[in-house]
Amino acid sequence: MTTVQRKLLRKQRRIAALKQATVQRQNIRYIVVHSSFTKNDLPLNALENLPYHYVITKSGRLLSLHEVHPKDGTIELALLGGMDKEGNHVDSRTVHQNETLFNTLVMLTERFPDAHIKSADQLYVYSFPNPGFNIQQWLTEYLPALLLVA
Repeated sequence: MTTVQRKLLRKQRRIAALKQATVQRQNIRYIVVHSSFTKNDLPLNALENLPYHYVITKSGRLLSLHEVHPKDGTIELALLGGMDKEGNHVDSRTVHQNETLFNTLVMLTERFPDAHIKSADQLYVYSFPNPGFNIQQWLTEYLPALLLVA
């Protein structure tokens, strides 16, 4: 194989990779924010059974549970918690969860610019508000920690 042929092959591979990345971005239509509606003492080994792509722990740690595939159409993101000791649905977000949620949504919308951020109850049928707060209002009002110290 000549040098010119190798360069042409590399260029074709780069173009193919860019086309594939574009297709993947176009297939993700929604970034869906859920509450896991779990009690605060959920053991970490139980997380693998949750159906979300990402989970944000009470301490604000972002965990990747399942790989995002273009055929998914949505990226499912859940905040751990949302249930009190009596089993009632509550908004139990922590400051750390809010900060990680904001940063994660920024990262995901940069990666998937055509995706729309929705609360789970906007796309799926629930008998209660999910994630337990108005995500659109929160997005317009939330100030990340970086701006608060500036």
